[in-house]
Amino acid sequence: MKIDHPHNPMDTTTAGKPSNSHRLVFLPLPYQGHVSPMLQLANILHSKGFSITILHTLFNSPNPTNNPHFTFLPIPGTGDELHSLFDLKNILRLLNYINTDLVDPIRVCLNRLMLEEDGVACLITDVHWFGTQSVADDLKLPRIVHRTSNISSFRSFVAPVLLRDKGSVRGCDEGIMNNSSKLEVYLDQPSCGNIISDTT
Repeated sequence: MKIDHPHNPMDTTTAGKPSNSHRLVFLPLPYQGHVSPMLQLANILHSKGFSITILHTLFNSPNPTNNPHFTFLPIPGTGDELHSLFDLKNILRLLNYINTDLVDPIRVCLNRLMLEEDGVACLITDVHWFGTQSVADDLKLPRIVHRTSNISSFRSFVAPVLLRDKGSVRGCDEGIMNNSSKLEVYLDQPSCGNIISDTT
C-alpha cells in the first residue's frame, strides 16, 4: 500500500466523506522493542511532511518528551492499574487483552480523530494488534501492519503448532495452547529445537 506525500493528498474515504488528511495514527505494542522501531518509522514519515499521532496504552507508555513533535493519545479505559510489568511478561494474556477489551475503545478514539479537521489518512499498527483490522474495515480506514521481529523469530511462531501436530504436547487442546506457563515448559524441551530444525 502506498501513502501519498502530503503535497499529493490521498483520496481516502473517512466516516463516509472524502479526506485529504496528512495525519497518520500509529499504534505500537507496549514493549520497548516494538515501540522504538515504530517511533523511528514515525520520525521518517514526519520528516516527509506527515503529522503523527501515537495512540498508546497507559501501561508501559512511550515518553512524550522524547518526541515533542508528535501528539500522544492514550487509549480510553486503559488504566495502568490494569496491568503491571509482571503482566507484560505474559505475552499471550496481554495479546488477548488488547485484541478484545481494547478494540472498542480504539474504535471510539479513531472515529473521534476522523471527525476532527485533521482527519486520519492511515492507521499503522504493530502486527500484534490484529484485532484492529475489523476497526479499520468498519471505518473504511487504510491500515498498514508494522512487524518489528527479525527473521529468526518465525521459527518460534511455528513451534506450538508443530509440538501439537507431532504429539510432543500430549492431550493438547486450546486451553493448553493458550496457557503460556505450560507452553513455556514445552518450548524449553530439547525436542522443540529438533522439531523446529525439521522445518528449516
